[in-house]
Amino acid sequence: MICKIFFIVLICSIGTIHSLLNVQDFIDSILINEKNKINLIENDPILFQRIYNYFQLHYRKENFNKKVDWKKSERTQIFKSNLKYVLQHNENPLNTFKLKINEMSDWTDYERDQLRTKITNEPLNRNQLIQSRQHIQIPDFYDWTNQNRVPGAVTPVKNQRHCGSCYAFAMVGALEKTYAQIYNQSGPLSPQELIDCSYANGCEGGSFTDTFNYIRDNGFRLNLEKDYPSTIDGKQREKCEKKTGVLLSFNSKYPLQYEQLPSEDETYMKQVVYTRGPIYFSFNCGKREGNDTILREVSNKFDHYASGIFDVPGCPAYRNMNHALVIVGYGTENGIDYWKVKNSWGTSWGDNGYIKIRRNKNMCGIASYPYYVGLF
Repeated sequence: MICKIFFIVLICSIGTIHSLLNVQDFIDSILINEKNKINLIENDPILFQRIYNYFQLHYRKENFNKKVDWKKSERTQIFKSNLKYVLQHNENPLNTFKLKINEMSDWTDYERDQLRTKITNEPLNRNQLIQSRQHIQIPDFYDWTNQNRVPGAVTPVKNQRHCGSCYAFAMVGALEKTYAQIYNQSGPLSPQELIDCSYANGCEGGSFTDTFNYIRDNGFRLNLEKDYPSTIDGKQREKCEKKTGVLLSFNSKYPLQYEQLPSEDETYMKQVVYTRGPIYFSFNCGKREGNDTILREVSNKFDHYASGIFDVPGCPAYRNMNHALVIVGYGTENGIDYWKVKNSWGTSWGDNGYIKIRRNKNMCGIASYPYYVGLF
């Protein structure tokens, strides 16, 4: 009983003192004056446990009181390994981006890979009418999350949870500008309808065309998120609930359609982002399981991204395409061109759910299979 009371007091003390700090800020605050942070984490078990306790309090498991976590001991070691990795990366001044501890930092390789899925892509598009690819003068910086041309074009970041449904979230992310354009209001569309009803494979992956063809065959209609909400765990329902929804096609002159943009033409992609709107794309965000060193490296860095411009030399651009995201803007930071990208892993991941990815290098395949969908 005494031990239980002490633990509760400890929890309250930590929570009160550091309630305003996220986990990485908490870690940085207690290690700020330490020269050899890695060595300290390895050799000071009390300090390490203090950090891990704070992490566990910050990211309470959803079913904390309902089941026993048989991987508890394994998770401690996974967390320590990731903590050292993040600290080591952030101490290197040559890196163009920072990492942070987040909810995934004590997940197993299998659990982290569940956020990835099989993305099927159309054959590479390297041909297009010359006149449609003429580049026009556009601004050096643009952000659809902060503009007044089409208010509400980008809705708040969503969370796909433990389901390989990124293709559905990327599709609605690319389409929400069209909804705002037609109805003059922001309206988060339903990724759950695409997971349950489209020609994709639920939580087992899909493709851009799987989801677009469903919307087309459904009379260019898709439900709003409030009318077809996500399940608690993000999983696929046993059956499609309803196929009604809002009309996403304007008229015969400006129907809802898509263009598979030419591969590796990031200048044209920039033009499309500015003149039309957000772009759906496939991406290689690494892989935990297996012996491919570069894929594990990409995974470690992508999963723990915090800020700056994501740049991993050697990241494959035409294999392991296992995630779909949305480009919502572009710019240049410290002399490096970047794409601003919206993810579907919640706001605690990355920079409030966003990531900047290096532009003009086809980083991890960002320019290999891009699509624009909308009214044009």
